[in-house]
Amino acid sequence: MHLNTSPTLPLGKPCWRDLAQLTSPSGLLPAAVVPLLPLKQLKRRIREINFTHPQYQEETPVVLAHEVRRRRALSGELRVSHSVAQVA
Repeated sequence: MHLNTSPTLPLGKPCWRDLAQLTSPSGLLPAAVVPLLPLKQLKRRIREINFTHPQYQEETPVVLAHEVRRRRALSGELRVSHSVAQVA
């Protein structure tokens, strides 16, 4: 029995060029489609991209984190402001 004792390499820093390629309209994860996907399906697609295209492993967490942050910011309840604004 052989145990793999070699440490896994840490992920590098995301590359803007690769992120642009990943989220381009013809890329693997188009920016126009990401907001439309349920988070569960987006996470599955990211796992699939990481497996089939390992060169994007540093960029896919950035896309997911941005989308989670965007959805969290937009999930709050709507409030009506009671301040009086002057109209010129």
